[in-house]
Amino acid sequence: MAKVRWYHSIRWKLALSYIVVSLAPLVFFYITVLIDIENTYIADRQSRLLSSAHFEATYLTTANYMGHLGEGPRTDMLNNGIVSRSRERGYRIMVFDHRFTVVFDTNMVRAGQTLIVPEVVTAVMGDNTAGINRDAGEPVIFAAAAIFGEEDKRIGAVLLAEEALDIFESMEEIQRTILLYTLLAGVLVCVLVFFASQLLIDPLKNILRSVLRMSEGHLDQRISVTGQDEYNHLGIAFNNMTEKLEQVEKAREEFVSNVSHELKTPLSSMKVLAESLLLQEDIPVETHREFLQDITSEVDRMTMIVNDLLELVKLDRREHGFHAQATEINSLVEDILKRLSPLAEQKRIVLLYEDVRLVTLDADEVKLSLAISNIVENGIKYTPTGGTVKVIVDADHQNAFITVQDTGIGIPEEEQSKVFNRFYRVDKTRDRGTGGTGLGLAISHAAVLLHNGSLRLTSKPDEGSVFVIRLPIRRGVV
Repeated sequence: MAKVRWYHSIRWKLALSYIVVSLAPLVFFYITVLIDIENTYIADRQSRLLSSAHFEATYLTTANYMGHLGEGPRTDMLNNGIVSRSRERGYRIMVFDHRFTVVFDTNMVRAGQTLIVPEVVTAVMGDNTAGINRDAGEPVIFAAAAIFGEEDKRIGAVLLAEEALDIFESMEEIQRTILLYTLLAGVLVCVLVFFASQLLIDPLKNILRSVLRMSEGHLDQRISVTGQDEYNHLGIAFNNMTEKLEQVEKAREEFVSNVSHELKTPLSSMKVLAESLLLQEDIPVETHREFLQDITSEVDRMTMIVNDLLELVKLDRREHGFHAQATEINSLVEDILKRLSPLAEQKRIVLLYEDVRLVTLDADEVKLSLAISNIVENGIKYTPTGGTVKVIVDADHQNAFITVQDTGIGIPEEEQSKVFNRFYRVDKTRDRGTGGTGLGLAISHAAVLLHNGSLRLTSKPDEGSVFVIRLPIRRGVV
């Protein structure tokens, strides 16, 4: 057996498939968890900053800071309130009027400038909001809340800005920790997959070894079957196959032995007769003629055996195909019985025929006629003088049934499964005195199978036998 490269091995293909399938969720988990943690941190910071912005806006609204802008900067209010809280809590505060002009900035940088900040616009237009700016040198979180004047009119907004670098520094630490655990989980998955693939592939290797042994001619191979999984079913199927192959090989050996024996017997007889003619002098003409008649009989028997063997080979190989045509089964059976009636009359056997239904189906008339003739003739040969052989033709909506009943010697139950084997004879009751070759029922069985049908036997010793041919009315593909 050629060695399989590792990258062609089913084990590695299976392992890589499992690794990809297993690691994909880990990677997805790694990414989604990091994003969720980061979003949670940012949302929490935004919520706190938005709460502070609302507090500062309420503070300025209550103090009517925007109403006193023309009177002076109100330094005491700013220093004692907003500025002190800005320094204490570490966020920058900017106050905007309704024209988006910065009227106060704790950093004293943007005062007097007009800035269009999305959060401020949203707050002035009607909704307090928070956001984050990642484009700056350092990420910054913004929160804006509206300042109200008379009649709850929005007259400005407070914008709080806080650096978020600590969040992303914390995220880097968390990322390293999660990445470490993810890598450890990935390594564990790879190890488990490696051993799991070994467990899955080992039974296949055992089957492969058994198949290779069988290819070398060792048909006694069997696989140990355990469990109820697909390997169990495969093992059962393999064992059944090996049993069938052993049976086929045994049948082949028996067939060769039987053919040799069947041909050897007439050859031996002819040789003895011929040698007797050669060694004896002045043999009477009558003796000479008798010996030649015996030789002719043995030649005829050999010819019969060879012809039957050739017929079986043709049926097995389907050399001449299947020439299906509409065939009236009732007429076909009647013709067969007429042809065999002289043989029945010689033994004073009554041939009966019953057609329950008229049946027409697609069949190869020659092959089907051969199958029925062999079974009826077999019944005549092994039915004692004065007995009866009856043929019944019936059908249902799917199949036609041709039943051949006889009152013959019958077949023991343990022998019934073997009667369709080639050259098989049931002990002394199937001797050569009947004139058969032991191939008739085998030919019938093969011909019926060719029609996609079945041939069934029921019998009891000394009570007779019943052969039932089942043929599908609508013939499937052979």
